[in-house]
Amino acid sequence: MTRPRSSVAAGVLAAALIALFAYLSPGLALWLTFIPAMVIAYGCHLATTDRRPPDPSRVLPIYLVGLAWQFLHFGEEFMNGFNVRWPTEVFGAPAMSLPLFVWINMVSYAAFAVGALAIYRGWRVPLLIAWFFAIMGAMGNAIGHPVYDLVSGDLAFPGIVTSLGYWIIGPVLVHRLWTAALPRPSGTPLPRPAAASAQL
Repeated sequence: MTRPRSSVAAGVLAAALIALFAYLSPGLALWLTFIPAMVIAYGCHLATTDRRPPDPSRVLPIYLVGLAWQFLHFGEEFMNGFNVRWPTEVFGAPAMSLPLFVWINMVSYAAFAVGALAIYRGWRVPLLIAWFFAIMGAMGNAIGHPVYDLVSGDLAFPGIVTSLGYWIIGPVLVHRLWTAALPRPSGTPLPRPAAASAQL
């Protein structure tokens, strides 16, 4: 798939997911978390992995560590009623049913697994999902949970303990996705600078 087409396809995917988040959101919960994260992820994808795929040897190990950590994070949230307390205490919205909470997480993890495969295979469009995991799953949890503690007035708000691991995993993953582009194949011409092109 050519780059313009992959950019449009990733944009369509991002728009579809944003519409889904808006539909599923209890109050403003996903509007203020998942939706901005998807917009940021799409911008990061266009600036980096849509241009050149990342080097799997540099990105995939930390990505898989982050994904494994996400299961532990989900366990902490599940055991402590995150699906009820997060919408109601942070956003003043109705509680999320436990089945919906579990399904959202399980579908997300299935998509994040596809993101890992995209990193390995260099598939451009699903690399958007890898970026969303880095922005929302890693950095979003790292930053969000201390905020939830403050808003709720409970320093032991569900998920805070495992979210601390993302202060290490998140910045490393974002940096690797941003910088670990595969080398340009030999013989591929470099783009001309705009000034030079204008003189020809």
